[in-house]
Parts: sequence; structure tokens; C-alpha cells
Amino acid sequence: MLSAELDFAENALAEVEGFDAAFAENEPAAKAVRPDRTRLIGHREIEELLNSVEYCTVETDFEVEFTGKDAAETSSDVKQNNRERGNCKPGKQYSEGARVSLFPAIGTLAKPSAVFPPGMSVEAIYDALNRDKFINEFTVVEGGDPRGFMTRSMVNELLGGRYGFWLNAKRSVGEVVSDDFLKVDCRMPIDYVTKLAMQRPQERLYNPIVVVDEKGYYGVVTIKDLLDAYSKIEVEAAISANPLTKLPGNLIIEGEITRRIFGQAPYCIIYIDVDNFKAYNDAYGFENGDLILKFVADTIRESGTRGEFVGHIGGDDFIVICDYHDGSEVCREIIRRFAAGINAFYRDVDLENGFIVSTNRHGVVDSFPIASLSIAGISNKSTGSLHIDAFSKAIAQLKKKCKKQSGNYFEIV
Repeated sequence: MLSAELDFAENALAEVEGFDAAFAENEPAAKAVRPDRTRLIGHREIEELLNSVEYCTVETDFEVEFTGKDAAETSSDVKQNNRERGNCKPGKQYSEGARVSLFPAIGTLAKPSAVFPPGMSVEAIYDALNRDKFINEFTVVEGGDPRGFMTRSMVNELLGGRYGFWLNAKRSVGEVVSDDFLKVDCRMPIDYVTKLAMQRPQERLYNPIVVVDEKGYYGVVTIKDLLDAYSKIEVEAAISANPLTKLPGNLIIEGEITRRIFGQAPYCIIYIDVDNFKAYNDAYGFENGDLILKFVADTIRESGTRGEFVGHIGGDDFIVICDYHDGSEVCREIIRRFAAGINAFYRDVDLENGFIVSTNRHGVVDSFPIASLSIAGISNKSTGSLHIDAFSKAIAQLKKKCKKQSGNYFEIV
């Protein structure tokens, strides 16, 4: 079942279909600046992102800046979201509590747009717009820093009326440009930008979003492109999710692991296995087994406090990926919650005995302990950078070691 955000995005997309098709298909001739896409690590064209095996996921370690009235008009829920992610302030670079998004960075959607310097006269810009009918909006950029944003209709209004041309034609665009625009860092995930963009006042709701990077102006993203990408990626994520727990499945998990292993940022990748689960399934039935899997999924989800990624590999295997070195705290919390709730899935007689009777893998009747968790984690704090093969070998050995321990057990190396 798709999220409410997807329904909203599809509806909004339908409203603006064709709104900026002409601009999207043509590059402006006047002062066009093409983004240097090689500056964005992990960049792929959006269609490649949607069709590739790996998702391009990004950390929300970005700069959010509302300019002008947008800073005051941001809704309370977005402000609350900012507080949860690190008390974001205009122009503040932050990483506290950074989370991982399944969506690619907004920079992958950025396109070149018309830009003018603040010292250029309104009359000169008006003439440039008349020469190129495909320029519907432009950004005023000074020294690489976006100063403001204007649309063609704003320019026409300035020069319209009985005295408009006489009053404003010779003025510099820097004097009259609107500073009510949304500017975001190129690393910000598409889903977060979508929420910010749709919080703007009605008169600016369909204005493109200005994108910047560490060097300044990067490009713009139209609302049509933003909502179209959002909808497509939501569908892809929903298709690849585990149907029982609704957690991300192997398609997304593989991309998450690969990005950590080949990156330089801290990580701790934790594998969680439910011991004696097959025996429980055989004794209690698959329906009850599914209830345990849902319980484990909820337990893991609720145990994280720092934006950890949680996925369902399949069966009774789960994964947690932390963007920090020491994952022992989340492991302890998972075990605490699991131990507090697992007994509810057993008959009283089995709890009194401390085991259940079922058939083993060889078809022989045997006794099996109450289900427990084996948790194995690898951090790059001690191991350093590992190739995929070395990582797979190391985690397989650690998982085997953890499975030999009785009861709930975790170990991180």
C-alpha cells in the first residue's frame, strides 16, 4: 500500500502537468549556466537511478535555507522535523542526527537555468526575456551565490502600468528581485525537498527550487520534475519492500551496504537472526511465525534513536545500518525489547519447560529453546576499509560464531 505522500505527489503532479514542459525541453540562451554534475558524488541521471540495481542514497547532512518570507512561513511540522534532524537554522551546515533517505539527492534533478547578475538593469533583462521565449524564470546570482529569484510575470508587472517602465526600467535587478525563494543544498534528499516545497505559499508553490553546492549556484529543479521523480521512486521502493514487514528489501539493502563499504564515513552494519525460528514455525504454524517476524521488525524499528537504516533481508534475517561506529547501544535495546515481548508468542507449558518440541532439519523430533536473537556487527572503526569479498567473509564468520552462543547474544568487531 503506497504512502499518503505518494498519493499527494501524484495529485499535485497532475495539477502541474505541462506547466513547464517548454522550459524543461529547451535550454535558455540568455546567461545559461550548466551545473557541473561531476561535483555531486554518486551522480546518475534520474532514469538510471530508477532502473539501476542500486539506489543512490544520501545522508541528510545538508544546508537548508529559507529566504525572505519562507523562513517565517514554514509550517510547524517541518520545523519540528528540522529540530529532530539537528536544530537546522538558515545557512547552518549540520550533521547531528543525520538520517539516511531512500531517495537520491536533489542535485541529480538539477537543470541549467537562466541567471543574471544583480547589477543588470530590469530593461536589459526584459529585452533578454523577449529574445528567448523559453525563459520563464531566472535566478539572480552574485559571485556564485543566489541572491533572488524572479519569473517573467514579475518583470512584466514591474514594467507595466502607467509609470512602471519609467520607474523601474533603469533600476538594477538586484534592487527589485524577490528574495522569497527556496534554496536547498544539492545533497538534500528528494523526499525532504518535496515536503519543503509544498509548504510554500500558494503564489510561490510552483516556482522552481534553487539548488546550490559548496561552490555556490548549481541549478534549478522544477516542481514537475520533483514530483515526477518522487512518485516513481516511491513506487520502486514499495515494490521492493518486504510484503510482510514493509521494511526495505534486498534491492535497497544492497545499495545501502555498498555505499557504506565504498565510502569513507563511519558505519556499523549489523545482522540480526532469529534463532530456532524454523522449529517455532513447525510447531506453531506459519501464521504465528509471521506474527513473530512482525514483532521482530517492530522491535528493531523502535530500538533505533539516531536514524538507523532497518531492512528485512528475508525469512528471519534482518539488518540495521548505523552511520556511526559503535552499534552496541542499539543492539542492547533490540535484545531488551525482544526479551520483554517474545514470551507472548508461546504457550504456558512451553515457557514452563523452557523449550518446544518440534522436528529438526533431519526430520527427527527434538527439543528447541525459546527463540532468541543472534546479532553480529562489523564497524569500520577497527576493520578500516573492506572490499565486498572481505566484508562478506568477515560477517559470515562472525554470524557463525554468534549462532553458537546460547540465548540472546551480540558481538560487534
